[in-house]
Amino acid sequence: MNNLRLKFQKIRSRFQSLKSWLLANPFQTALIFIFITWWAIGTALYFLERNVEGKNIATFEDGIWWGIVTLATVGYGDKFPITTTGRILATFLIVSGVVGIAIVTAKISSYFLERALRERRGIVDSSLLKNHFVICGWKPEMATFLLAILESNPKIRDEEIVLINNAPDSDLESLLEIPRLKKVKVIRGDFFIEVNLRRGAPERAQKILILADATPNAQGRIPTITEADARTIMTAMTLSNIAKGVSVVAEILDSGMDQYLRIAHVNEIIYSRDYSRLLLAMASTGTGVTNIFHDLLDPHSPFFLKTKEIPEGLLDKTYSQLKEVFEKSRGSEVLLGILENSGNSHFAKEKALRLAQQTANISQLVQNLQSVKALRFNRPLFGPSGDYVIREGSMAIVIERHGEKDG
Repeated sequence: MNNLRLKFQKIRSRFQSLKSWLLANPFQTALIFIFITWWAIGTALYFLERNVEGKNIATFEDGIWWGIVTLATVGYGDKFPITTTGRILATFLIVSGVVGIAIVTAKISSYFLERALRERRGIVDSSLLKNHFVICGWKPEMATFLLAILESNPKIRDEEIVLINNAPDSDLESLLEIPRLKKVKVIRGDFFIEVNLRRGAPERAQKILILADATPNAQGRIPTITEADARTIMTAMTLSNIAKGVSVVAEILDSGMDQYLRIAHVNEIIYSRDYSRLLLAMASTGTGVTNIFHDLLDPHSPFFLKTKEIPEGLLDKTYSQLKEVFEKSRGSEVLLGILENSGNSHFAKEKALRLAQQTANISQLVQNLQSVKALRFNRPLFGPSGDYVIREGSMAIVIERHGEKDG
């Protein structure tokens, strides 16, 4: 009696476990239900009607085929039951198919819907991010800014752009409704906090841009210049630890704060307020100067200012030799000068330090280290003398023409 009771309890326990699993996994349960119903009723109908006069389902294969067609509510009509019992089973199979397939379809739809909602809410799968473009912060004309990035960089796609900010939901929704920006990924949260930065996988990014953030706080107040620059500096400092080797570009409003960005190994610093002030000042000294800058920076202009790798074999050669190569090519590029110490400042400085230490002379070593400390990265040199020697890490500054002919 006790053994029988124990067996009953084991069976009951297993049944309860199976019930809990089925309730917790409706998608798998629906698939199991569909398969069992299809196979069982298709088999039953074959045995039920195989000996009936005027039978339409004569083989086991006919029964299985009829079952899947009926379950899917396709209704080819090539196979069908002729007995009353068979038709009752067919009715049950049709209802089962409608219910089961509806559950499966709803589950698949909810998966893709949830995935889209997760991305919009900032739940991005960091493991899938690689060679992407991270933008920290928010600006009022963010959509226009992103479209300009895509215009200037044809190789960048919208799905490769990751935004980290705390902008209002309405602004983000408006941005994602633009067709060319609908696949942009958004991570919600303060970009200057390390946890949020790590969600954007900055260590695997192609480039990181830190904007002078203009996101209002909870009271609707726009950050001051000092507050915006402090966020930029905090972000740059954090990135110098978690994303070494990745190119970082930072916008700063107060040029006096740029020393902290240099300490954080920021590759390029954008002095947005200074640029505006200088352009206004230049407009008062000459005619058309501001138009020149506008056309060189506008991605829609046929003339575009850019940097280019030095052609092979011209490192350690003179500027006049480089200029001769450009003139002979008669291509779409006009040489303006040289960008010295380009690339990643962190790696470049490490390399320069290793080279500087390769001497046994203490005074020479001190002098070498001081020269490394004084290095200015991404230093433009326009129209250098013909005997200027092009060193490693340099790039050519050129104006690229897009199809427009002279004259």
